[in-house]
Amino acid sequence: MRLLHFADLHIGVELYGRPLPGKPWSSRTEDFLKAFDFLIDHAINEEVDAVIFAGDAYKAREPSQTHQREFAKRIRRLSEGGIATFLLVGNHDLPNAESRAHALEIFRTLDVPNVAVGDSGWFQREGHVPQILETRSGPLQVAFVPWPQISNLLANSEAAAGETIEQLYKRIEVAIAELVVAQAQHLDPQLPAVLTCHLPLSEKLVSENSGSELWMQSGSVPRVPLSALHLDQFDYVALGHHHNAMQLNTEPPCWYSGSLQEVDFGDAHAAKGFITLDLDMTKVRGARLSSADAMRFHHVPSRPFIKIIVKPIAASPDEEILASIAKEDVTDAIVKLELHINRDQEALLSLSGVRKALAKAHTIASIRTIMPEENRSPLPSNVQPDASAPIDTLETFLKARQVPEERRKQLIAVAEEIIEETEDVGN
Repeated sequence: MRLLHFADLHIGVELYGRPLPGKPWSSRTEDFLKAFDFLIDHAINEEVDAVIFAGDAYKAREPSQTHQREFAKRIRRLSEGGIATFLLVGNHDLPNAESRAHALEIFRTLDVPNVAVGDSGWFQREGHVPQILETRSGPLQVAFVPWPQISNLLANSEAAAGETIEQLYKRIEVAIAELVVAQAQHLDPQLPAVLTCHLPLSEKLVSENSGSELWMQSGSVPRVPLSALHLDQFDYVALGHHHNAMQLNTEPPCWYSGSLQEVDFGDAHAAKGFITLDLDMTKVRGARLSSADAMRFHHVPSRPFIKIIVKPIAASPDEEILASIAKEDVTDAIVKLELHINRDQEALLSLSGVRKALAKAHTIASIRTIMPEENRSPLPSNVQPDASAPIDTLETFLKARQVPEERRKQLIAVAEEIIEETEDVGN
């Protein structure tokens, strides 16, 4: 049985895009749709039995009709190709108001053939049992955890009233672990089984490789320990939420497939694609993925994100800046240029020459000049700036305020985006 795992499609990302004549979306949305088409073609041509989508179909919680149409057209191709498809609800698929339908619910409402939806509503109707996908190679058991909603997970918990956010999050983590165990207990060991979740895990490895999802989400979220997913009843664990693909060293194999395209520079230089795996149906549970080539990561076409940092020494900086740009192939790329110069060098800088050197780029995301700070605004007495860049000062301040590490990273990521967009406007 051949499975395909992908996640974090995020149709609707327009950042750094250009208008496309005759189309209602920008070049960046086109990049995401082309990558999705590449995946669909692969699934059909390679006769994949089932596709596991681990959440976040769209960028917006309430996507436009156009974006919904383009997603549905491609899911329909899988359906008509006889490929069973499981659509898990991620945080970007949930509406702003809980009473509204989520972005993937229409597939269940219309009873689209060969398509199943994983959301909290399933457990309310059916209990804590996994779903069964009927594939061309036989049934596949799919246990799942959609993006955790506090109201659903703690609906019957009177003890949760009046608890702190940390206590609530701990209670949610326990509830998620119990949900996984409850589904695992219903699995038939004679049939293949996968677990798919749209979750942030608490391991340090994930925090350091999460990519741009860190700043795309708002507020803090519960984080689940990897041990909660470490159950030998499953042949594979398919994860979504973090945008950089990564394998978590567990048994059964546990992967974040990552996003299909770079959303921002936080995803740059990370592999973009999807995972296929072949389950040997003649083997027993725990041995169905035993061969070395049973799992493969497939790269999809993606637009390069290039960040160029130049620290010229000469009084006139142009020559060194242009030489640094020439070392990179910026053709059709999204480019950020960071110039570490002083005020005398800034006076001699030819921005028109720099922009001409970047003319082949798809988009100049920003040209940012960083100069030694003069006349700093006073900081609290217990905070001493340790570097000239505003981001360094912000990090020093947040550490002095004892802001938790995860929250600190989130604030810094957002601050970097604001600073760069503001400076780009100024330039």
